[in-house]
Amino acid sequence: MYLSLLYPNPDNPRARKDLADPYALHQSLAHAVAPGDRPLWRLESGRYGEDPRVLLQTLKPPDWERFFERQGPGYAELAPDSPKRFDPVFTPGQLLRFRLYANPTVTRAGKRLGLYREGEQWRWIEERLADRGAKLHSVLISQREKRRFTKKGQAITLAVAQFDGVLGVTDPEKLLQAIAQGIGHGKAFGLGLLSVAPYRE
Repeated sequence: MYLSLLYPNPDNPRARKDLADPYALHQSLAHAVAPGDRPLWRLESGRYGEDPRVLLQTLKPPDWERFFERQGPGYAELAPDSPKRFDPVFTPGQLLRFRLYANPTVTRAGKRLGLYREGEQWRWIEERLADRGAKLHSVLISQREKRRFTKKGQAITLAVAQFDGVLGVTDPEKLLQAIAQGIGHGKAFGLGLLSVAPYRE
């Protein structure tokens, strides 16, 4: 896998439009993605005076030259070390910090329903990690909200929450697969990217 960090310029009209519309940003990022690749990405908005940034994860090296030719000058800056290889090796019992911006849902009577209560979201992340080779140790749930998106002119409403916490590895292969494929729905809106890093007390 490969990780890239992109800093869109809020003063650029094209970038400003993408920052306000997750699906438009998804379409723009697609110009950097190799054919057949299925990218995962997350927009981390500029809070506390920080610039907004986009973390993009791909299975193949992205073509940033083509992307910038398409977007034009002044759209964004690419972090100097992007893209960088990301081939983590996990061991059972290893502790990792994680972040996931996701669409927690449950299917009832054939219908997919969003989960908005904190307790429901806590159970959702615990169950999703357990099915994907990890045990939840702790989690902070923030940005819990109902968000409205537009995709090809159609209005879509999704439950959205950000999960930050610590997990323990139970099945390294399953966890690696979950990182590569993402968790949950709404990937075209920047949801589902599971980021992990070494845990240090």
